[in-house]
Parts: sequence; C-alpha cells; structure tokens
Amino acid sequence: MKAFFITCLLVLVISLTINAQEVKQLSTTVQIDSLIKANSGKTLMINLWATWCEPCVEEFPDLIKLYKDYRDKNFVLVFISLDQPGDLKTKVIPFLKDNGVDFTTYINGFKKQEDMINSIDRNWDGAIPATYIFDNTGVITASLIGGKTYNEFLNEVKKDLPND
Repeated sequence: MKAFFITCLLVLVISLTINAQEVKQLSTTVQIDSLIKANSGKTLMINLWATWCEPCVEEFPDLIKLYKDYRDKNFVLVFISLDQPGDLKTKVIPFLKDNGVDFTTYINGFKKQEDMINSIDRNWDGAIPATYIFDNTGVITASLIGGKTYNEFLNEVKKDLPND
C-alpha cells in the first residue's frame, strides 16, 4: 500500500511538472533583442497582450490556432503579457493553461513602460493588443494594432513564410 501511495504521488508530481507553464520576465532591451535574434531564420510573431484586455482575450484562440497550423513551417509565436508581475500566478499562468499554451512565454518586467515599447517599435503608442511580425532576418514586416482575426494574422504571416 505504501508503494502504491508513493507511486501515485510521484505520478502527480511528474504530471504537474510536465504541465507547468514557463513564463520568463523581460526587463531589458538586450533581452528583447536577444529574443528576436534567437529566432533568426524564422518568421517571428510577437503578441503583446494582457488578461484584462478584452480584444487580447478574444483574439488569443486565433493566435494559438495559427501557431499550431504553422509551427512546423519555421513560424514562431511569442507572447509577452503586460499584466502586472504580481498577477503571474493568479491570472497569467491560469489563462495560458486554459488556452493550451505549451511553450515559453514572457511577462513585462520593465521599470519604464516606454523602454519596453521603444525596444519593440518606436512608432508604437503602447495600445494593445499589438502584434509584430518579423521576417527571417529580424526586420519588422507588419504591425497589427487592435484585435484581429485568424485570417488577418494569416495574411500577414504568409507574406514572410517560405512557399510550401
């Protein structure tokens, strides 16, 4: 009986670890530059969102669907939450889990919001949702501000994906 209890406990711990959502904090322009450079050679989409932003929440399933449809075609999706770091465990991680996000995501940790905004796009006024598409050389090819649909995202991403 003791062995059975230990085995059940071990299975529970492993399952919680496997389903753990990794969220890393971004707090410097160097980190954002490194994130973009790390995805060189791929089409990169960065989506800035928050759990309190209704259009962000509405477009989230379309972004997940796009990622699942194109992740095998040199397409990378990066989420950066603009929620407060204190909301990470109570709001952000549960939201990511509920939406089936199974890859590393990020949360804004910049002390000055303008620094984070300028590190992505100096022309961005900070409105969210904000989605930026980078080509395989790390150059922004599209900025989509406000809530969008699957087809709107797809039309922009396909411009940068290699032909099938």
